[in-house]
Amino acid sequence: RTPPAPLASSAFKPFARSIPLKPEHHFLQNIKKISPRTAFHFEAGTTLSSAFLRNTVVVRLHDIQGLPLVYCARLLLADQIARFGKWRFPKEFPKTRVLYNAHRAEPFRHEGIIVVECPWAAMRLSQAGIPNAVSLLGTQLFQDQIAWLAKAPGILLLLDGDPAGREASSRIANSLQALTTVYTHLLPDNKEPEDLSDQALPAIVQKY
Repeated sequence: RTPPAPLASSAFKPFARSIPLKPEHHFLQNIKKISPRTAFHFEAGTTLSSAFLRNTVVVRLHDIQGLPLVYCARLLLADQIARFGKWRFPKEFPKTRVLYNAHRAEPFRHEGIIVVECPWAAMRLSQAGIPNAVSLLGTQLFQDQIAWLAKAPGILLLLDGDPAGREASSRIANSLQALTTVYTHLLPDNKEPEDLSDQALPAIVQKY
């Protein structure tokens, strides 16, 4: 058996230590409809312990096997978002080797996997009773992610209802359709999975 490739370039150093996070925040509960209990389970919240993470909502990331890698940050201040984009990752972060929530979803992979763009959507699906969702952290699909997803009997693509999400749905379906059964659900224009209710999300999944 060929050994796995190194997790990342030598410039990236995994951060295994846990940072205490406060799961109660307006962004999580009122905008993304993520309960404090769900946020706590997924190690998401706010912290004052790091300048890198200040004025953000933090999410802990693991590699596909479940080893802790790092915390990423969703920026909250409008001026920072305008300058840097919504998300902040550490330098040389090995995004190609991460499939958010894969280690939690793996016990349910035999039932099929729901693929979303953002960690918030995976959290909301779990909150709605759907534990087998993973996030791409964007719209790109990489080889290690393909290998993990190919082991599922079916994949439901539930990407954002914007031009980037629709383009990615088509592209990713083409990448996976020779390896497993792929379904695509197109959300209404400019809607994201986390915009839907905890009742609407299972209703979509049950169609497939």
